[in-house]
Amino acid sequence: MTRLCAFLYRLSAGLLVGAQVFFAAVAAPAAFPREVAALPPGHPLRNAAADLVGTQLAALDRMTLLFCALAALSAIVLARTGLPSARVAAIPALLAGVCALFSSSFVTPRIHALRAAGETHLPEFGRLHAISTGLLGVEILLLLVALWVAPAPAKG
Repeated sequence: MTRLCAFLYRLSAGLLVGAQVFFAAVAAPAAFPREVAALPPGHPLRNAAADLVGTQLAALDRMTLLFCALAALSAIVLARTGLPSARVAAIPALLAGVCALFSSSFVTPRIHALRAAGETHLPEFGRLHAISTGLLGVEILLLLVALWVAPAPAKG
């Protein structure tokens, strides 16, 4: 059981790091290139790109919530079996999940509301976009820490 929990912890954190780096470095820039970003607000290509990135981010946030919960539960089970380092390992996974929850519950809905109202030119839109990007970066860092402190059962 301890080996399975340790595996699930590493798998969850590792999959999330990969998915988030892929989203930030490949998917979002490919869906919303500079040429599309330079188009005027309300342009159909710009709206389609924003919708695509928003849909991808929503799916990524849901996946982050699920896998962070799985990683934290795995660490808690390991801690209850007597592996003291597992208590510390639950913290970065839980914090990454809190970041995803904040993003999906507060930041992203406000961004969508501003987009729907045609207010993407407002400074608040830029701030929210920066917060969203920052939260994703913090999640990546927390998940890298989670992998660094990943609990490992004793061999034998």
